[in-house]
Amino acid sequence: MSSSSSSDSSTGVPSAAPAVQASLRLVTIARLAELLGELQRGTPGILSATLASADGFTVASTLSDSQDADKLSAMSGSLSALAGAMTREAGHSAPERLILESGSGHIVSMNVPVPSGDLVLTVVTNESSLLGKLLWSCRNTADQVVAACAAAPQPG
Repeated sequence: MSSSSSSDSSTGVPSAAPAVQASLRLVTIARLAELLGELQRGTPGILSATLASADGFTVASTLSDSQDADKLSAMSGSLSALAGAMTREAGHSAPERLILESGSGHIVSMNVPVPSGDLVLTVVTNESSLLGKLLWSCRNTADQVVAACAAAPQPG
């Protein structure tokens, strides 16, 4: 599991991006990484799952290369902001998810509102993924992320 490029050498758990580091403790980040792993293992076709801050910093990822995770996180944050601006411009409410489809699979991004600020869950799949199952699994994981962050002790 990958996270931001730095890690706590005493625990070996990657640290979160500066924007969320103050409010998400390492134990919470480790739990989020576990949830992403469970999502990937439990849903056919998922190649990677990444959780990023709304401003594009990696919080946790199943990608083993932290640079790949950081690039995906930055793009996810940008796409999330662009989708939000587009729906506001059209007079719609905030988007629930963004789905990109290609002959090679799907990319699904969804906002995950947590007490420390919105996160973005992005899942990349191959062509064997079933969109309905994928969307259900992503929503379930997003709900678990919200619960894990709500249960985490706040820094004080």
